[in-house]
Amino acid sequence: MRTPELKKTILRMAGMNEFYGYEIHQELAEKGINVGIGRLYAILGEMKADGSLKDRWEKSSSGPKRRVYCIAAKGKLERDKILMEAIKTVHDFYIEYLMSLPPKLSPFKAITSLLTKGIGKEINIGYVAPGISGTIKRLLRQLQQERPLANIYTICPKTATPELDVEGVLQLDGTLQDIPTKDDYLSLLAVTGNIRMANLDTSLLEWRRVISPKGKLAIVSPTALIARYEDPLGIGEFIEKREHPHPEEDDYLDVNVLRTSLEKHFRTVREVKIVHITVLMGIGTASD
Repeated sequence: MRTPELKKTILRMAGMNEFYGYEIHQELAEKGINVGIGRLYAILGEMKADGSLKDRWEKSSSGPKRRVYCIAAKGKLERDKILMEAIKTVHDFYIEYLMSLPPKLSPFKAITSLLTKGIGKEINIGYVAPGISGTIKRLLRQLQQERPLANIYTICPKTATPELDVEGVLQLDGTLQDIPTKDDYLSLLAVTGNIRMANLDTSLLEWRRVISPKGKLAIVSPTALIARYEDPLGIGEFIEKREHPHPEEDDYLDVNVLRTSLEKHFRTVREVKIVHITVLMGIGTASD
């Protein structure tokens, strides 16, 4: 194995715990990777020199001192990069799988059917997001199929996304706290993005302003962003948690906080999970 690939393998195997050189040597051998002990220690030395690893000497009661290694700051960054590349590959295959499902099994149809249930046909729909991903484009096209007579708008910073390539959907320049439509204009407002505690009250007031009295707000979020997972994680939870890391703890919004806030502004609040997505809905403003 070439040295760059061997270094990546060592970073993956090292984890966040301390380890001895001979332990890594044994683990490599168990994986069928044969590397001379001298070469291995030379590579560990290179990784220490470039900031990927750090070491210390440990006293031994039965012999000479032993060198103990652990991952350093640069190594953590490289290890995270390796992990996210792997997760992106898995995620891309997963999205392709979801998109290939027939309509009756499609989560995109399940989500848009949920969003449009109980609202009219000739309506105004807004979708707020920090940027326009392929998944959001698919949801927008599905919304068009569900409500072909509706006016559909995406609201996102134009500096954060290229021109929208979905025919019939108008792109507006705005944010979660600044939606460029008049009062009571939208029958459905869908929101995707990392909502911050500091902006929640301001955002809710803006969302309520643009939603008609009998309209619907839908917060569409990866479950990992609003769930408090406990170790040990299942593989799906692990991937979702790494792909959608929480903000700082003091700015963290879980689904219970969001639900309590929605109940102050809407007459009915519902929570539905569809695969790895949670949809939290507020229906009918509290003053209607």
